Amino acid sequence: MAKKAKRARAIDLYSGVGGWSLGLRLAGIEVVASYELWGPANETNFKNNSHQAQTVDIRRLSLDDLPSDIDIVVGSPPCTQFSFSNRGGGGDLEDGLEDIVRFLTIVDHLKPRMWAMENVPRVSKIIEKELEPGGVLAGFAHLGCATHVVDMAEYGIPQRRRRCIAGNFDLDLLKSFKSADDTPTWVRWSQRSQPTR
Repeated sequence: MAKKAKRARAIDLYSGVGGWSLGLRLAGIEVVASYELWGPANETNFKNNSHQAQTVDIRRLSLDDLPSDIDIVVGSPPCTQFSFSNRGGGGDLEDGLEDIVRFLTIVDHLKPRMWAMENVPRVSKIIEKELEPGGVLAGFAHLGCATHVVDMAEYGIPQRRRRCIAGNFDLDLLKSFKSADDTPTWVRWSQRSQPTR
């Protein structure tokens, strides 16, 4: 009898309502733990994914409390301090970087095969700058972090939604999921809602 292939194991940091976890679960990946500070988001995550996220401040989460043998780490650290919607981009970047440092500290500790972090587009340039020698993230340069800004409308989301995706994942694999139709989804949806003549 053939040996059953082991399912990939993932954790979801700053898991919010569970978008990463839902996608991973649908791909057949076992999400063994999710972590999020905001309780109402965890309730929605439970409804989306039927697993309980831990209500915890990830900045204070002990590395010893993390599960072992993790293949994938994903997450969406808070974007509030980076977003131009927050005081015209005048958020506290130093505070926002604390969450990115914590995310990368966990990645460095668990040493997964693959990791990805999502945030607002502005974070792409911030990460690139801070990975340089002397930057706040310079100690994580060995993680192979690459940043990409993608428009999620090209992947089926019915709106323009540009996001920074940073990590060590295969960008060509991500691009292979783009819609074959070059028309952004939000345009196709708006055309459907136009009255016919």
